[in-house]
Amino acid sequence: MQHFTAHRLTLAVSLSAGVSLNLAGLPAHAEESTDKAALPVVTVTAEHHAEDLQKAPLAISAFDEKALEDKQIKSIRDLSGQVPNLSLSRQSISYSAQTYGIRGIGETDPIQEAAVAVYADDLYIPRAISSMLDFNDVERVEVLRGPQGTLYGRNSSAGAIRVITRDPTQETRGFLELGAGNYNAQNGRLLISGPLVDNSLFGSFSAIRLSRDGTVSNPTRGKDVNNVDIQSYRGKLRYKPDDSPWDVQLTLAGTFDRGDTTSYTPFDANGRFDKFKSYSSLDPKNRLDQGSSVLRAIYAIDEHLNFKSVTAYSAFDQPVDYDNSGQAALIQNNLILYKQDYATQEFQLNGDYHDFSFSTGLYLYREKFDAERDNLTYSVARNRVIGQGQYSTTHTESYALYGQGSYRITPQLSLIAGLRFTREHKNFEYDNYAIDTNRRITGSNFSADSSKSWQSTSPKLGFEYAWTPHLNQYAYVAKGFKAGGYDNRAPTRAAAEQAFSPEDVTTWETGFKGDFFDRRLRANLALFYNDYKDLQTNAYDPALGVSLRTNVGQAHTYGIELETLSALTHDLQLTFNLGYLQSQYDDFENASGAGVDANGKQLVFSPRWNTSVGLNYSIPAGLPGTWLAGTDAQFQTRSYANALNDDIQEIPRQTFWNANTRYISGDGHWTTTLAVKNLLDRAYPQSVGYVPSSGARYYSVNDPRTLLLSVRYDL
Repeated sequence: MQHFTAHRLTLAVSLSAGVSLNLAGLPAHAEESTDKAALPVVTVTAEHHAEDLQKAPLAISAFDEKALEDKQIKSIRDLSGQVPNLSLSRQSISYSAQTYGIRGIGETDPIQEAAVAVYADDLYIPRAISSMLDFNDVERVEVLRGPQGTLYGRNSSAGAIRVITRDPTQETRGFLELGAGNYNAQNGRLLISGPLVDNSLFGSFSAIRLSRDGTVSNPTRGKDVNNVDIQSYRGKLRYKPDDSPWDVQLTLAGTFDRGDTTSYTPFDANGRFDKFKSYSSLDPKNRLDQGSSVLRAIYAIDEHLNFKSVTAYSAFDQPVDYDNSGQAALIQNNLILYKQDYATQEFQLNGDYHDFSFSTGLYLYREKFDAERDNLTYSVARNRVIGQGQYSTTHTESYALYGQGSYRITPQLSLIAGLRFTREHKNFEYDNYAIDTNRRITGSNFSADSSKSWQSTSPKLGFEYAWTPHLNQYAYVAKGFKAGGYDNRAPTRAAAEQAFSPEDVTTWETGFKGDFFDRRLRANLALFYNDYKDLQTNAYDPALGVSLRTNVGQAHTYGIELETLSALTHDLQLTFNLGYLQSQYDDFENASGAGVDANGKQLVFSPRWNTSVGLNYSIPAGLPGTWLAGTDAQFQTRSYANALNDDIQEIPRQTFWNANTRYISGDGHWTTTLAVKNLLDRAYPQSVGYVPSSGARYYSVNDPRTLLLSVRYDL
């Protein structure tokens, strides 16, 4: 393994050196280009201070307001295919739930805490449930790849996604957007923002209302399913007097999802299935009520140093009923109630000086998560339905100290160092009951009560170097940490009492960021190698004689990511992104039963190649306003939904094509947009389920072609 790692690192460094020489040979743009075709500077705040995307020493994809509109990215799910080596399923158990993976590592179980941290402004969202955010008045979306524990308070061993909305200011802003489309889609977005007391107190209110009829036909129930029915609200109250060092803001937000849970599509032994059709007799119930409050206070000690406090509380309640088969007969029904409430407190000290910048923080986290699951499964061996009630409560308490700094040694060279210490304690209470088909408890199978603590120290060490004023390189080695926990679906008492350990990753990465040809070409390249230990997943435990959530020995991933943006002309821009990912389980014993190993197999949901290409054109039609057109396509190679890479669990290669056109009136007040998603109306499996004991085979399939015509008025 050490020889293998050294070989890959040598190859990565060699490739990096070659790319560096080739890119350095390209003509650099003038320091102050006046060419209107030049690409604008993109400002990011990934390191807790504003900086040029091209100077940030990490792999980060940033979408500002213009990029989001050009590509019609209206939600986190619309990022699917847009970021190299970001795995983001186009379908999940419900509209408001979303699973994530970066560079081959993620969390496929929506009730476990994610390896990819999702932030809505300053609010951390622990699980896939309620993490699918719709965008309204979003200033920027940042996707950070690689461990981010020395910069952020909570688990982020694979990376982080930050959705940053605009704060209210003295400027009065507002818009109303209404849209309609096929499947009876009806969308509305609203914003009003401005001063309540001039130059002192500001406020904003935004709202989203999205509805759409079902896109999947269900002959068994005589109706269409997989509909959308969601409302989301956000209010901000900000106190920031001109002559005060204080910037204090209270944000209140709520999301209410009344759409269906996903109705799965059954397939036969040859993988054939009926496009956009399900036969489930179950009513796909879903009712999410989620709310949060965040109090952010920033005190500017001086022009270089500030203190920041973030106090947050969030909770949700969600009953979800779904059928794991898509068949009319009862094969496996899951009737669940999820409840969560958590509070966080974060203190930061952030400094940005000429030669030295840093961010340090203390993060406190406390959570209660309840999962009440009634499972009804048809047993072929017993020829009857077996009922089981799995009711668990997980209490989590955690704190972390973290910090990262960058010191400029020479005008070209800076050193980066970071350190994180985490301590976490979990208490797990679990009851497993026998139930009948009417969900009545008929007996107790077992109960369990267990607790465990973990701690971890995660360092980061690296450098950044400016080869030219417009070509920068960074490199680092860092450790990432994902906390351990318990199996909410444990089949036995021993399994319920056995905690799984934390997941650790060591990442080596180097990258190049350059602007060339008078800032008409932007090209960013990253090369990485990840070494994972104690990977958290499901496997068979011979000692306990059951399958449960546990840790596997080792896995690794490595690859390349290329992101480019080109101003071909003043009116035409081209984006091209490419991701290459090699992933492998190195030590995964008993992956699917005693003696059935997955060693040498590809990690789940890890396509080897993924790419996207897009064009945005400002049409010179001589109209009083601006007419824009855009199109983009995404492609990925096959991957697998299970560690054994079985043919029946294959997720085939897939291509999606989107297009849109917009007209902005001459006065800038009116915008009319026609957007088409999945232009070719392709249906691809996004996940696969196969239960040998019952013979159930089912897919989760993406949405069909959708069209939306919208009109927006800006104040």
